[in-house]
Amino acid sequence: MIESIIDPQQLAKFKELVASVNRIVITCHKKADGDAIGSSLALCRVLRNMGKNAMVIIPDQLPASLEFTVMGIDYVTFSFNEVKASNIIKNTQLILSLDYNTFSRVERMQPLLEQAQVPKVLIDHHLNPDTCFDVTISHPEMSSTSELVYRVVLQAQWERFIDLHAASELFVGIMTDTGNLAFSSSYPGVYEVMAQLMRYGIDKPYLYKMAIDTVPINSLLLNSYALLNKMTIIDNSIALITLNKTDLDKFNYKTGDTERLVNRPLSVGEIYWSTFMREDPRYIKVSMRSEGDFAVDELCARYFNGGGHMHAAAGEFYGTMDEAVKLFYEIVENIKNNK
Repeated sequence: MIESIIDPQQLAKFKELVASVNRIVITCHKKADGDAIGSSLALCRVLRNMGKNAMVIIPDQLPASLEFTVMGIDYVTFSFNEVKASNIIKNTQLILSLDYNTFSRVERMQPLLEQAQVPKVLIDHHLNPDTCFDVTISHPEMSSTSELVYRVVLQAQWERFIDLHAASELFVGIMTDTGNLAFSSSYPGVYEVMAQLMRYGIDKPYLYKMAIDTVPINSLLLNSYALLNKMTIIDNSIALITLNKTDLDKFNYKTGDTERLVNRPLSVGEIYWSTFMREDPRYIKVSMRSEGDFAVDELCARYFNGGGHMHAAAGEFYGTMDEAVKLFYEIVENIKNNK
């Protein structure tokens, strides 16, 4: 039995909004991961199966590793087709924000969403959601936004609108955001959710193979190069990996090619904190993972304009790679000195 956790008032208002409109836009954060795209596509299918004119708009290119999740459903990439995406947003009647807690996470779509004179609904599992939404369904204790979407659909009594594709997309979202149930976010309730999703007849081995165990050859080579040549181990317990533009260009980097690189050092038993810095066009992308009682969300929020969860967080540094690395070592020294 899946427990009802959604606030009844927020859920009722969400249902009323959906019932009162036809044109609905679903958005997720930039650099969409499995949870962002899985939850967005699945909710879009549910709404379309209800007869709604729903559309997913993602801020930028979908990683190649997640293209398999788009099982016959159309979506719009804002960075590729800004005019079309802008027109859809300007003509929508309802905006759903999935897997992000603030509009800054959608990059260049931010002004359009903020200025849209329509109701806005947040469905997310990150801490500290903005207060600008008409409906806020925020549960940081959830393993993923995909799990939260499933719970919303169940509690709204829309379960009959879930089909095999929607169940598969939700399953991928949960699987990727929990490390296939390996992360600490995998509390008992998420197993119940995944068990119910499997009853739709999903092909679990295929989904695991495609979402977690398949990478393009250039991605494999880039990750191998990074671990061999660009990783530094500090005090046998802290890992730092850096990749600059030259490194990325050498291996024809595409969005998603380094998706799980930051997790790899944690496979060494002594390492409890792993940080990956990648040079993007406008900033240095910073990703952190940790184990035990070491929290990285506070570090990303304080130093790198970001946030996330205790053991998985990210942010951005506006400066050079050398400056970002210098700051990182200063953080390490501060932590050591304050122990």
